[in-house]
Amino acid sequence: MAFVTLFWTCAIVPLFAIYAFAPKVLQALKLTGDWAAYGSIAITFLFTLGCLLATLLINRLGRRKMLIHSFLWSGLSLVLLGVFPDASPTTVLVLFGAYAVLIGGAQVLEYVYPNELFPTEIRASAVGLATSLSRIGAAVGTYLVPISRASYGVANTMFAAALISLFGALISWWLAPETSKLDLQQAAALGGQAATTSPTYKTVARKA
Repeated sequence: MAFVTLFWTCAIVPLFAIYAFAPKVLQALKLTGDWAAYGSIAITFLFTLGCLLATLLINRLGRRKMLIHSFLWSGLSLVLLGVFPDASPTTVLVLFGAYAVLIGGAQVLEYVYPNELFPTEIRASAVGLATSLSRIGAAVGTYLVPISRASYGVANTMFAAALISLFGALISWWLAPETSKLDLQQAAALGGQAATTSPTYKTVARKA
C-alpha cells in the first residue's frame, strides 16, 4: 500500500499541477498568444501518445524498469525546464513534450500495478484506498502550483515538480517489484515472489 500510494502520488502531483495550469505555465515560460494555445494542444496529444507507447512496451520492458525510467527521464525534462526557463518557444515545447511522453509509463502503471499487487479478497478496497490517498497529494499539488509560481517563480516550480518525479524514481528503485512474468495469483501473494526483485527484499533475504 505504501509503494502504490507513493508512486501514484509522485506520478500525478506534477502531472495534475502542470497540466491544470499548462497555459499559464507556458505563458510564464514566454510562450504567449498562438504559441501558448499550440503548446497546450501539443502537450495533450503527447500525453496520449506517451500512454499508448507505454502500453505497447510494458510487457517488453517490465513493470519495474518502465516505472523507474519513466520517473527518471521525465524528471530530468522538468529539471531542464527549470534550468532554461527563458529558452526559445521551440525548446520549451520540446522539453514539455518530452515530459508528456516519458511520464506515460508511470501513468499506465497506475492502472496495472495496483491490480496486480493486491490479493483478490481486498483488491477493490485497496485500490480505492490508494486512489483516495494519492488524490490528496494531487489536490495539494494543484493548490500549491499558482502559489509557487507567484512566490518563487516558474523555474523553482519546475525544480519542485522534478524533485517529486525523481523521488518517485527512488521509491520505485527501492520498493517496486517485477510482476510481468508472474500470474495474478503469484503477483498478489503477500510476501511471495512479486517482491523478490526489489533491493529491500534481497537485503532481508540475505540477512535471513
